[in-house]
Amino acid sequence: MSERQEESLQMPPGHHPMDPGSVGTFSRLPWVGLVIGLLLRFGLAPYTAESNDVSVWAHASLSGFYGLHLYDRAGFSYPPVWGYCLQIIGWIVRFAGNGPSFFATDNPDLGSASQITADFSTLVTSPMYNVAFKAILFGCDLASALVIYRVVAWLTRDQRRARMAFAMWFLNPFVIYESAVDGAADTLVGFTVIATIALVLFGRPASAGVAWALGIMTKVSPVALAIQLVVMIGMFPRELRWSVGARVRPILLFGMATLITTALLVAPQILAGSTQVMVHSTFARAQGTFDIGGLSFFGIRHLKPWAWLLQWAANNAAVVVRLSTLAQAVSALGWAAWTLIIARRSPAFAFLTGTIGTLASAMLLSPIANPQYVLWWLPVLITLIAASGRGYWQYGVLTVAPLVFAIAVLGPVAFLAPLATYTHVIPTNAVADRVIQWYVAPGKLWGMYWTDDFFAPAALATIAALISLFATWWKLGLSHQEPRFMTSPLP
Repeated sequence: MSERQEESLQMPPGHHPMDPGSVGTFSRLPWVGLVIGLLLRFGLAPYTAESNDVSVWAHASLSGFYGLHLYDRAGFSYPPVWGYCLQIIGWIVRFAGNGPSFFATDNPDLGSASQITADFSTLVTSPMYNVAFKAILFGCDLASALVIYRVVAWLTRDQRRARMAFAMWFLNPFVIYESAVDGAADTLVGFTVIATIALVLFGRPASAGVAWALGIMTKVSPVALAIQLVVMIGMFPRELRWSVGARVRPILLFGMATLITTALLVAPQILAGSTQVMVHSTFARAQGTFDIGGLSFFGIRHLKPWAWLLQWAANNAAVVVRLSTLAQAVSALGWAAWTLIIARRSPAFAFLTGTIGTLASAMLLSPIANPQYVLWWLPVLITLIAASGRGYWQYGVLTVAPLVFAIAVLGPVAFLAPLATYTHVIPTNAVADRVIQWYVAPGKLWGMYWTDDFFAPAALATIAALISLFATWWKLGLSHQEPRFMTSPLP
């Protein structure tokens, strides 16, 4: 690292090396980018939706509207945090005097697409409801952008890089598509993950425990960071002293905050007698027809020569699940060991790469990985890329590949069902016909089906980009050339 870079990383006199205090304030935010990002989101939100998942969101809000408990009706198969958000919308709509038609309407013209694809719903959410629930996701997008901005500014003391990092997330086409069009709740998970990492870096383990618990109770996936977080909190005490007590106390605070927050979030289900139903619903998604593919190593099954893997995996589902789970556990341990070794020289680099490596490896090793899973760790990756100045082409690939995959599931017309239903700008029959044609069309390049022609390159590009990132980090770590974001190393 050059002398100029070293000077740029020096802490202001009298400041603790872990205190974000005077750096990373929001006075120099890229306000133009913020406004453009919001306008794009609110412009796309009303008349677009991924009908299958969003119909579940509408039913959850209807449960709140009618005063039902979250898991009283089958369908919501997630931990309760996102469900609480949706139920609150239902309560507000009822309090405001609106009727159930506020949420959605059933469109029988879409029945053929629903029957053939089994991934499309005849329940079409209304423009007002789309804006209402997506506004929560937009808030999560903005909150993630602000945290990214703050962390990058703190690590680099460079406002230009911080503003660039803000734009890399908030104006990212894939992020905008998932929150404004798809309506995916994974952006909430991404926010809780980046918030947890930022709070650990800032020496606030109790707050980090709260954020981590919120993530786990939104989707279970952040639990994979358990070892990583314990290692980093133990290595990163605010006092920066080599003392057992100084290292154990933050871990205890983190654990207590996690348990208390989890208990508070589960309490409504305990009082309602729905705990067993909640657990069953959350893990019921792993039951039923076994599938493999997506943006994981199993994505090679989208290539025609490897199409046989789908049937093989279905016949050996238990073996595949056990091997996948074992590989994910070994991977989590490996990345924790990486963090433990590298943190003594570059704590922030070790923690950021360890977090990305843990969650991205879990995705790669999963039997099936939806493109939305990228949102779990993309905010952390953007933070690292902007702070270190490395990984821009991988960032581009990891933006385009999951976006292509997400759109290719049912085609570029499927998400226009609300537009067709509520405005008749395009006929609903045309939407249904296009979805069916897209779904059943045979492959023309390297896949069994037309969708596989898009899935396969998206999966392979994602795998290649992640392996390239891992190799770059390992090379930097082994050669002791990793970025040194903080001038005071751990003792």
